[in-house]
Amino acid sequence: MSADPPTPASARLLSRLRLKQFELIKGVSEGLSFRHLADRMALSQPAISKMAREMEEALGAAVFERRRDGVSLTAFGQSLVHDARLIVNKLGRLESELSELRRNPIRTLRAGAPSYTGMSLLSRPVALIAARHQQAHVEIIDGIASRLFDMLMAGELDFVIGSLPDRNLTDDEASLLHVEVLYPDELRFVAHRDTVRADQPVPIEDLLKHSWVMPSRDSLVRNALRAALLRKRLPVPPATVESSPPFIGAVVAEHPGFIGLLRSDSAVYLARHLNLVLLDVRPRIALPPVAIFRLRDPDPSALAVELFALVRESVQTLFGD
Repeated sequence: MSADPPTPASARLLSRLRLKQFELIKGVSEGLSFRHLADRMALSQPAISKMAREMEEALGAAVFERRRDGVSLTAFGQSLVHDARLIVNKLGRLESELSELRRNPIRTLRAGAPSYTGMSLLSRPVALIAARHQQAHVEIIDGIASRLFDMLMAGELDFVIGSLPDRNLTDDEASLLHVEVLYPDELRFVAHRDTVRADQPVPIEDLLKHSWVMPSRDSLVRNALRAALLRKRLPVPPATVESSPPFIGAVVAEHPGFIGLLRSDSAVYLARHLNLVLLDVRPRIALPPVAIFRLRDPDPSALAVELFALVRESVQTLFGD
């Protein structure tokens, strides 16, 4: 009689771990004590302590460091924080979507994209998805790169189309990401047709005499311009008008004398739609590439895969080869 095959470690953990134990890790990482977590989870403090001990026994390592003045996470516990947050946030999102999922088997897509990328790359794909799947729901969250990245890592977004945040990723963060680069990015400058000739390269210092229409002071675009001008020992122009990309394009189109500062996608899109001049400014000022960012696990849904294909088509339509 042959022996039963050994139980995989993952199956043993699934039989011993409970979802509320991951809520413990998430709560302690946010500075909550076992007493506060007991109140939040409607459990007694002894029950919380027992839950913590059972989790450590299942994992075979200490997760919580208990002190007289409270509780914190061990180094091993810290390594579990991302997964714990992901599990808790995913479940919270699933709970809010269950009624919709019962009515509609096509899963809701939640994507993050800065406004300029959403306008230029996602408007057509989202319109086509909505037309093809009339019960589908697509939600585009606008925001700066750091906020969108944090939402992606917490499981609050299915994917982000844009740039990585302006900070170094940890090895652990990088290992969790799947990245598909769509195109290299750079600063682009637009103008009214009566402002600057567009048939030849323009030294950037020649633009400093004009009024500038730019995104916010702390944006990646403004930071890149500031750094490039300082390297050339040139003055940094003030923003005569400061706003979002659609308004930047609209102001520049209304009257000669303005220079609009944008990223590649919104610059090309607005130049085409508002009959603006897209200037060949030298030197070129590079920006981080624009990419599709998603977590390696889980795999993207069929609806997301279809949207990604449409986004690639939008890139080809916008930039050509």
